[in-house]
Amino acid sequence: MPDIKGLFKRAELQIFLVYMGAHLPIFLLSDARYWDDWSLSGASKEMLVSVFTQAGFPLLGYYHYAVQLIGWWFYAFSTFALGYFIIHVFYLILKSFDFSKSDAKSLSFLAATLPLNFARIAAINNPGLFFLLIFVFALYVFVNSVSNKNILAEYISYALFIFSFQFNALIPFFLVVFFIAAFLFHTDVDASTDPIHHKNYINKFRYVTRKTGVIVLLPFLYAVIQHFLFKKSGMFSAQYNVIDIDFGTIISEIKVIILYLFPYNGIYVGNTVTLTIFISTLLSVYLIRSNPTVSGTDAQRNGKGLICIGVALLSLGASAYVLVGKDPSYEPWTATRFQVLLPFGAAFSTLGLLKVICTVFPAENPDIRHRMKVASFGGLIAVFIVNWWFVYATFYVDHLRQEAFADTIRNTPSLQSRNYVILDRSGLNAFDTMPGLGEYAGLHEAATGKHDALILDYDTVTAHGSWSAFVGNAKKFLGPWSKVEDAAFNVPGCLYIVNRGHEVQSTWSYAMSALIIKTRNPEHYTARQLLSFDGPYCQSPQ
Repeated sequence: MPDIKGLFKRAELQIFLVYMGAHLPIFLLSDARYWDDWSLSGASKEMLVSVFTQAGFPLLGYYHYAVQLIGWWFYAFSTFALGYFIIHVFYLILKSFDFSKSDAKSLSFLAATLPLNFARIAAINNPGLFFLLIFVFALYVFVNSVSNKNILAEYISYALFIFSFQFNALIPFFLVVFFIAAFLFHTDVDASTDPIHHKNYINKFRYVTRKTGVIVLLPFLYAVIQHFLFKKSGMFSAQYNVIDIDFGTIISEIKVIILYLFPYNGIYVGNTVTLTIFISTLLSVYLIRSNPTVSGTDAQRNGKGLICIGVALLSLGASAYVLVGKDPSYEPWTATRFQVLLPFGAAFSTLGLLKVICTVFPAENPDIRHRMKVASFGGLIAVFIVNWWFVYATFYVDHLRQEAFADTIRNTPSLQSRNYVILDRSGLNAFDTMPGLGEYAGLHEAATGKHDALILDYDTVTAHGSWSAFVGNAKKFLGPWSKVEDAAFNVPGCLYIVNRGHEVQSTWSYAMSALIIKTRNPEHYTARQLLSFDGPYCQSPQ
């Protein structure tokens, strides 16, 4: 009979359980579509290949087409699986860098649960995880090839690196981290034989340069390959990921790095809930865990080192986006797609900060100090896990709003005519970012199969001051990618205004009841009760 207790002591299983605890709710969203997902939904193979060829990544067009043949659910499944494999390889890399098992496991827990990169749920971002997994695997192969002096494996890692750069040409900047990380597995220079300490670091720098010189050149090699073989064109030919640095973006990057040292601003959970989760978990872990610990001085020194590594990684990770004018932010959820590199640096900084803070615990009793450290870390991870559940719940509420629109259009014949404009004033959008033309057109197409809808966010239209001003700004977005190529802007001024349904007081309570009804009795579930309509309001054409 297998040793069950020993099985649960395995770091790999513990990491999987923590990751699963945070991200299992993604399977509630297996049919959901967000952001540019509506452009993918139901798209033909020709259109997908054409668009991604223009973006310089033709392989992604074939990937999305293959996934949709399998079923939309595969996006959620592969996002969950790829996300775990990335964390698992991250753990293996840390072990290769001679981190202790405890630190490697703790850093993996944090990288899996930190409140970053919420946009990973969108299907359009799914291939990015595939290329990121190749990237971290290439890093793992490279580290082991250097340690074992395996030239063949080293060359294989170079090929994997270049292939992973298809992600979006941003992660190559992250490779500079080798100039820091190589110090962690450096063994050629013996400090005991070198009385001059700074000379030892000079020798280390030379060693690192020698071992990582080829890797640093790889991004430039890929840039040449991309320029001649995968050059951007069409809608991506200009002003797309163009390097543009100014002092404002640099200051924003510094602000982001400071926030990521302890990413409180990214947490969705309210203060009361956060405090309750943290204290209750702290007490429960404190009562059951006991182990000796290292001295406070060693822990503090270790914590400061982790913070330094984390700040360096955050700087490099954020630089990849700042260089092309992107500002990693917690604010609109679509901005979190610029955070894919940051969880690794944030994990180092957060663990280092926690270790430094824990040195204030009483030193007379090492057992108590260790218990408090473990309890504090457990409370922090619990808060992050609950936060992710709130994030997924927010996505689920938005999914209900989308269902309500599609269901309402499907059951209202007059709304299927291109003689009407629908203005959304329901206020049910779950995110700070308002829905765009593509999302509304995708919803209409899902309900009717037509590409002639003009459904608009009420505040977006009124912000332009007039209908003609909005039309002048929006026409450039028409086309097959946004599914609104047949929409008419010159139709008579007839419109419906969509409001929140009278029976819907709280979208959160409705979401919970909807989940129960959809699970237990799906035939009685109607999403359209979320909405009500005013109109039509019409005027004669000018």
